[in-house]
Amino acid sequence: MNTFLKTLTGIWLGALCFGCTPQMPDTYAESPQAPEIYPDYNGVTVPPNIAPLCFMIDEEADAYAARISYPGGEWTTDDRKVTPPEKKWHEILAASQGKEMEVEVFVEHDGKWTRRQPFHIHVAEENIDPYLSYRLICPSYVTYKDLTINQRDLTGFSENIIYGNMINSDVEHAQCINCHAYQNYSPARMQFHVRESMGGTVISYDGKTVKANLKTDSLISGGVYPAWHPTEKLIAYSVNRTGQTFHTRDLQKVEVQDMLSDLILYDVEKNEVIRIQGDADELEVFPWWSPDGKYLYYASAHFERKDTIENLDNETILRYKEIKYNLYRRTYDPSTGNVGQPEMVFDAAAIGKSATLPRISPDGRFLMFTLGEFGVFHIWHKDADLYLMDLRTGQVRPMTEINSPDVESYHSWSSNGRWVVFSSRRYDGNYTRPFIAYIDKEGKGRKPFELPQEDPDMHRRFMRSYNIPEFMTGPVETPPQEFASVIRDTEAVPARQKN
Repeated sequence: MNTFLKTLTGIWLGALCFGCTPQMPDTYAESPQAPEIYPDYNGVTVPPNIAPLCFMIDEEADAYAARISYPGGEWTTDDRKVTPPEKKWHEILAASQGKEMEVEVFVEHDGKWTRRQPFHIHVAEENIDPYLSYRLICPSYVTYKDLTINQRDLTGFSENIIYGNMINSDVEHAQCINCHAYQNYSPARMQFHVRESMGGTVISYDGKTVKANLKTDSLISGGVYPAWHPTEKLIAYSVNRTGQTFHTRDLQKVEVQDMLSDLILYDVEKNEVIRIQGDADELEVFPWWSPDGKYLYYASAHFERKDTIENLDNETILRYKEIKYNLYRRTYDPSTGNVGQPEMVFDAAAIGKSATLPRISPDGRFLMFTLGEFGVFHIWHKDADLYLMDLRTGQVRPMTEINSPDVESYHSWSSNGRWVVFSSRRYDGNYTRPFIAYIDKEGKGRKPFELPQEDPDMHRRFMRSYNIPEFMTGPVETPPQEFASVIRDTEAVPARQKN
C-alpha cells in the first residue's frame, strides 16, 4: 500500500473510531476503598434537572476509566476528568428519577487495573429551581473592582452577569453592589444596593426600574439587609451601621460587627419608609417573612453600652464576643400595615450561642438558621453550623447531615421546599462555595453536593467567593446596561418617612 493510501486509510479508521465508546477493563483487582474524586459526589442526592456532575479522579495513575450505569443503559469514559455531555446526562437523570445511578472508577498502575469501590448518586423526584444568583467577590476588603452579581442556569453551565461594579466605575468613582433579593423567587421583581458613587437602592418591578434613597433624617442608614414580602409591594430591611476589625493571629481573620441597627418597612409603590419601633439596646438585623406574610422574623441582640455615645464603635469592638443574637418574630397585618410586638422564637443566648439568618421553608413548617458562638456575620466564624427548628413542635437540632467542620452560613430554600443552597468553606477554609442539599418532608437532609462546574477542577483555581446564593424561577431579563443607565443617569429618589 502506498503512502497516500495508508494516509487515507488512517483517516478513515480514525473517523470510524471517533466517538467510539471507551472500553472498560476486562481484568482488574477489586479495592475496598472508595475512589478519590473532586468534587465529592459519592452518595449525594441530586435533582432530576441539575447540570452534569462532572468530577475529577483525584489520584495519580497511568490510565483512568469510569462507567456510569443507570436504568436502561450506561455511559463510559477513559478520561481523568469525568464529564458527561449535557444531553446524555439529562437522559441519565430522566431514566434515574426516583432511583439511582452507579458510578465505577478504574485506575491503572504499572499495567494493572484496579476498580475502586463503586458509589451511587441518588436522583430525587423533585426538581430544583432552574436559576441561582450570587455575588462573586475577591478576597479583598478595600477594592471592589471585579465584584459582580451573577446568575447561573442550574440545568446547564450557562452563567452571565446581572450587574457588575466596573460598568459604571473608574479609578475615582468606585462602587460596591450588594444584597440582591427577589420577591417570591421572581426575577422580574428584584432589588440590589449600590454603595459609594451613584449610590442608591435599585428596584426592578415588572419591567420598571428605579433608584431610591431610603436614608431619612431619623434612620441610621438606608436599607441594608432586605426581605421582600411574599405578596405585597413591601420590603423589610434592617438599617445598619457595620464595621470590620482584623485579627493578626486568629484564623478567623475578620470580624464584621453590627454597631447599630433597626428594622424598617419600605412601600415600593408609595416610596415610603415606615420605622418599626424597637428598643434602643437591641441590635436588630436580617429580617425574613413567613410564607404567608403574617410574621416578620429577625435576629436581635440585647447590648447595653457602658460608655458614651462617642465610643460606641470602640466598645462594640472590645466586647464583640459578648454580643449574642436571639431569633424573634413580629406579627404583621397586611390589611392595616400594623406590626406587633417582639416574640421570642429561639433563645440562643441562654445556651451561650448566637443565632442569625432565619429562613422559613415554603410550607411554613421549618425554620433554618445559622448558629455560632457570638456575633451575627457567621460567614467568618469557623464554628458556624446550620440548625433547624420544627415550628410545629419547637424542637431544634443541628443539621449534622449537612454541616462540616468549617463554616456553614447563608442559606436559601427552593420554591418547592425540597432543596436548600448554602454557603460553605468546607474544602479549603478560605473561599465560600455554594452547596445544595435535598431536604425531605420531615426536614431531614441528604449529603450536599457542590455547585457543578463544566471543568470539575474549576473551584480549586477560582479565587472568588460566592456570596448570598438565591434561587430564582428564571433569569433576570433586564440587561446590565439598563441597570447601569438607571444608576448613572438618574438621581436616587428620596423616600418619604411615614410617622
